[in-house]
Amino acid sequence: MDRVEYLIVGGGLAAVYAAAAIRGRDKAGKVVIIGDELHLPYDRVPLSKGYLMDRVKREALFPKKEQFLREQGITVIKGRRAVSLDVARRSILLDDGSETLFGKLLLATGGRPRRLPIPGSELRGIYYFRTIDDCEAIKQEILSAKRAVIVGGGFIGCELAAAFTAKGVETTIIEAASSMLSLAFDPTTAKWVESYFVEKGVKVVTGSSAAEFLGEGGRVTAVKTKDGTAFPADLVVVGIGIMPNTDLAEKAGLKVDRGIVVNEYLETDSPGIFAAGDVARFFHPVFQSHLRVEHYDVAVSHGRVAGANMAGGRVAFTEMPHFFSYMFDLTINAYGDMNKREVELRRGEVGRNGFMQFFFNGGRLTAFLSANRPPGEIKAAREILAAGASYERLKSISDLSRPLEEFVGQKV
Repeated sequence: MDRVEYLIVGGGLAAVYAAAAIRGRDKAGKVVIIGDELHLPYDRVPLSKGYLMDRVKREALFPKKEQFLREQGITVIKGRRAVSLDVARRSILLDDGSETLFGKLLLATGGRPRRLPIPGSELRGIYYFRTIDDCEAIKQEILSAKRAVIVGGGFIGCELAAAFTAKGVETTIIEAASSMLSLAFDPTTAKWVESYFVEKGVKVVTGSSAAEFLGEGGRVTAVKTKDGTAFPADLVVVGIGIMPNTDLAEKAGLKVDRGIVVNEYLETDSPGIFAAGDVARFFHPVFQSHLRVEHYDVAVSHGRVAGANMAGGRVAFTEMPHFFSYMFDLTINAYGDMNKREVELRRGEVGRNGFMQFFFNGGRLTAFLSANRPPGEIKAAREILAAGASYERLKSISDLSRPLEEFVGQKV
């Protein structure tokens, strides 16, 4: 039975950056990554943006190339799935029956797309968007597709709609909520984004959900909603969020609560076992609460922190959670904890010329969102957020005559 000093389960960004961080501190300990895909660890973020649009080359998706991994002595086992974790024995069982003992373990198992359990789900031409293989298949489909329906109006759905429309595919978004991007935007902003998409040629249907996939000859031809309306489609993509892959941890008895629960050092309630990336529900010292964030920056930073701590460090994750999105000519950046938004202040009019929104909880700034604003303003807003300024100090931040830099350093 093989024994590995550092075992990493998962084949994404958190995994490969953790491996690199481990090797930066420990030049000799054996490092093994186990991933269930037949690819080296890669970056999913460009899949719905530049890669789908043929603006990003395939090799750019892999942050650490095969040569780097070989030179660093990092082993990647592809196409294998961990089926059980024995915390007491410090072992992982794989789907091929092999077992590996470990000294330290990182669970970077990510998430899987939420499925729509409705009639017609077996038809060809229906996709869920998560992997390189998903993206490659969809890229082939849009070469001949004339009409596409996207079920789900979150960031992935909107990014896909923008890409499809730019490729000349007539696209419809079906969103169950009253507006697109309702989890990220206030109603006013969400409605403006919706009207912007309509202006760009996207059909947007809100307050309605898919009830059935219709088809002919085994292939999808339309999406039928609960009110009986059928929207023709040569291609359907479902993007209604992901479910964190917590099964392995939960069956092993680790603490799970809408993600694998870890402290600020990304360590679980079992010493020596860590979790990072989309699957981790991590404690953030600045917000004094647990968060789970599904995006590039957190995955990369989590990997670096978890790897350092696995190799003997004691580094807390204190970076501000961040996500970004590109849709047509809109660039969205958000920082902080977007889950709790009791009060909002807007800087600038909602529109493509750019604006910012500052969100407060308990009288303190906890997050901000920027749309088409320059890097200098985003930097200033990040500094204001890091200071934990109060609403009272920032209530005039909507005044465009006052440079944003004036508010930097206002802590109380």
